[in-house]
Amino acid sequence: KLDHRHSSTILHKMAMRMGRRLLSVPAIKDFAQYEAIKTSQSTMMVGYFTGHWSMASKMYREQFEAMAKSYPKATFYTCDVDDAPLAAYDAEVTEIPSVVVQPLGLKPDGSYYDKTDMVVVAPELAQFDQVISRAKAAVDSIEVLEDGGERQPWQFDPATGTTLPPHK
Repeated sequence: KLDHRHSSTILHKMAMRMGRRLLSVPAIKDFAQYEAIKTSQSTMMVGYFTGHWSMASKMYREQFEAMAKSYPKATFYTCDVDDAPLAAYDAEVTEIPSVVVQPLGLKPDGSYYDKTDMVVVAPELAQFDQVISRAKAAVDSIEVLEDGGERQPWQFDPATGTTLPPHK
């Protein structure tokens, strides 16, 4: 016979575990949310691009979430490519799971980061287990000086079909 107190305790613990896992890194659901990060005061945007049908995406999500806790000045987010295909296109995602690192702000030489500084970490030869560690190395290799100024929205570039930061 099933003990209701025991089963409800197990279900409650499972729900709490799932809730913590899903709420720690925000999910981008549309292109406008993705673009809004670019105008934030964040030093970089780091996205985990997934597909709801991808087992590898699910397997490495917790590692991405743990990585996010190590970089409080960066904005981490997840994005299902089916929910926000324009964001995936703008981030030049061709495989999932991929981690895309876009520095925001000033380079050490005083110039601004732009789209050419974006790093897309995709699984090479189906080595899904390498994506998070390679993404961490990419984040660690980027130095961003905080500019403190108000950031303008990025502009659509018809030549590339993606967005570019406004000219300064």
